Amino acid sequence: MSEEYVYRHAIEGLFLRSVGKRLTPELKQQLRAIGLNLDERIPHHTPRRVFAESLRLTAAYLYPDVDAQEGYRRLGQGIITGMEHTMLGKALVSLWPIFGPDRVLSRMQESFATVNNYLKTELITHARANHTIKVSECNGNPGYLLGIIEAGLTRAGARDVHVEPFDFDGHACSYRVRWSS
Repeated sequence: MSEEYVYRHAIEGLFLRSVGKRLTPELKQQLRAIGLNLDERIPHHTPRRVFAESLRLTAAYLYPDVDAQEGYRRLGQGIITGMEHTMLGKALVSLWPIFGPDRVLSRMQESFATVNNYLKTELITHARANHTIKVSECNGNPGYLLGIIEAGLTRAGARDVHVEPFDFDGHACSYRVRWSS
């Protein structure tokens, strides 16, 4: 099997737009120590293990007063906020309420595969506003994708969003995704 890696735009989105000004010299040093040097041009491909460890370190650093899943969740929510800081992202997110949460969720699960070369997803629709998303890799904690899903659906106009991870085996995870219509 070839090496699993995360693409540059995912690293830039997380650290430069989402984390942004909260990226302190201390956090940068911790990330550099594990192989992610944000003071140099980010390579086209970052190994999955480096990305997973970067998520862990960043969640713990930025959110020391909450449990790991909540820290990861907040990082994931920040990805959507970070998207809105780009012209293309702002335009895209502004269309989400028009598309509606069901369609946005479908596109979102497809988009997960554009950030790396290893994630496989499956969306199972049970009914309107009632889905399951199965993912092959959570990079250490299901909270990160939970936060992305939650924030995306909220921006799309879903109310009372509930995203519940289950069957997490350390890598793969399934999410029950529901909201009020």
